[in-house]
Amino acid sequence: MRAKTQFVANVPPELDDLAEQVGEFIEYWGFKRVHGRIWTHLFLSEKPLDAGDLVKRLRISKALVSMSIADLLEYEVVLPSGRGPEGTQLYQANTNLSAVIFNVLRQRERKMINRVSTSFAALQARDSSSLEESGVDTVRLKELGDLVVGARGALEGFIWSDHLIGVTLKDGEKDATQALQERLRGISSFLGQTE
Repeated sequence: MRAKTQFVANVPPELDDLAEQVGEFIEYWGFKRVHGRIWTHLFLSEKPLDAGDLVKRLRISKALVSMSIADLLEYEVVLPSGRGPEGTQLYQANTNLSAVIFNVLRQRERKMINRVSTSFAALQARDSSSLEESGVDTVRLKELGDLVVGARGALEGFIWSDHLIGVTLKDGEKDATQALQERLRGISSFLGQTE
């Protein structure tokens, strides 16, 4: 037990500073700063850590660590990694960073763009005279609809690209870039037809 405490006590201040900077960066993308701090400590640790280790390293409450880990597990940013000697749950960072990004896009951004699409459809469904009486510019409403459809298509295309990277070339395709572009055009066309 003493070695564990000593290991935690030897965390260099530069690691704390880096974790803080990663936390600030990840906050920009809609997560909380503490999520980035936890992820950084787990990612750089040579062994999996439990919640108690993170409480000591980050000097935050166990409740905040528990809630944050639950959030990170939901997006598979952090993964369970067995049990420690005292039976505590150990965690490690998911080191497949592209999988983490695509998973967040699938689970969070897709839901967000779907909510935007639903709200847009509800407004667009109103009678045009009612919209005009409310001062809504119906031409701009259509432009906004085009933007929503485009954003949704771009997001879906990007998410689908995760499945397309590394695919084998078909006859007539010159290179992987061309193959990916052709497949993305097909997905965009499909998404345009399903709107």
